[in-house]
Amino acid sequence: MLTNLHIENFKSIHNLEIELGKVNVFIGENGCGKSNILEAVALASAAQENRLKNDDLAAKGIRVTRPDMMINSFLDMERKEDIVIEYRGFLKMNTFSKQCRITTDDFLNILAIWNNSPITSTGHGISNFPISSQDMEAIKAKHISYISQYIIYELQTNPLRGFNKQSYEIPGRNGENLDFLLESFSEEEWEQIIQHSKFISWLDDNGIIVDKDGELAGKRLKLRSDSKLYFRDKFMQKKNNVFSVENANEGALHILFYLALFISKKTPSFFAIDNIENALNPYLCRHLMKNIAALANKNEKQALITTHNPAILDGLNLHDDNQRLFVVSRNKKGHTTVKRIQLKPAVEVGGKKLKLSELWMRNHLGGIPQNF
Repeated sequence: MLTNLHIENFKSIHNLEIELGKVNVFIGENGCGKSNILEAVALASAAQENRLKNDDLAAKGIRVTRPDMMINSFLDMERKEDIVIEYRGFLKMNTFSKQCRITTDDFLNILAIWNNSPITSTGHGISNFPISSQDMEAIKAKHISYISQYIIYELQTNPLRGFNKQSYEIPGRNGENLDFLLESFSEEEWEQIIQHSKFISWLDDNGIIVDKDGELAGKRLKLRSDSKLYFRDKFMQKKNNVFSVENANEGALHILFYLALFISKKTPSFFAIDNIENALNPYLCRHLMKNIAALANKNEKQALITTHNPAILDGLNLHDDNQRLFVVSRNKKGHTTVKRIQLKPAVEVGGKKLKLSELWMRNHLGGIPQNF
């Protein structure tokens, strides 16, 4: 798990340090730099494998632009020529840190230079205990894999329904191939997704179906979606209660994707979700957040999440150090800054304590527009 993230000179970020938990939610006004934080990690992930071409960056979820535009050029500041991304963390008993410097020489050439610090092994009061070179290589491989698999998910309804696929990855960053991901689920993973999908009100107890053998193909229009995903509606007659993913409401598809993302052993251990609230009812946002926080802890997942919906905050438990809330803003110089909210401000209205969503909307947390 990454515990510390340091970013310099990337887009709107001048110099930023963030201490991370397992589930990290970033709020703030439009254009404050929330997505830039997610993209900085994606850039480090791409550099880890020396895959810095435009197609590689776009596949990670980075909004591709000219390399020189990725470096900030604030007024009254000398422009630097490289981006620095440094991260520190641990996987079980092994700590690690790494620094990436990405230099833009011209529009076609990006050079990434990585600096490693020694990996140490600690745990149960024992520090720096002997470790074989073979074990050390295995540890390094895990660290590299943890970062290199990172991707920013930003769901779109059509790819979730099997239309307009732009990725063959399972799952794709826009929601592609959800059916293939679910098809790979073990029995234990299926139990989790059934348990956590109860708040989709119309879904039957065994209402998520992956039609492996094509027996339900007649339930969908030909030449439309090629998804093998179907649903069973508990309110409909049994002879007519199964329908294809084309006809499922988009909110249910978004929820199902996020649950599968946090449950599957085949999805990355570390990833980001940009604008998690898209297509979701505010009350569902709250319960979705509670569910994925529990799943992240159970299945060893770490996520960076951005949102503009205050209801997401009401699903967070700030007393759990694994769940962290950050307010992102830009200071008077335009630099992206981050402030962690560790305790809910004790604000009452009419003798009633305000929820986090209300505190945000009433500007007790920050992160709302101030220019009008």
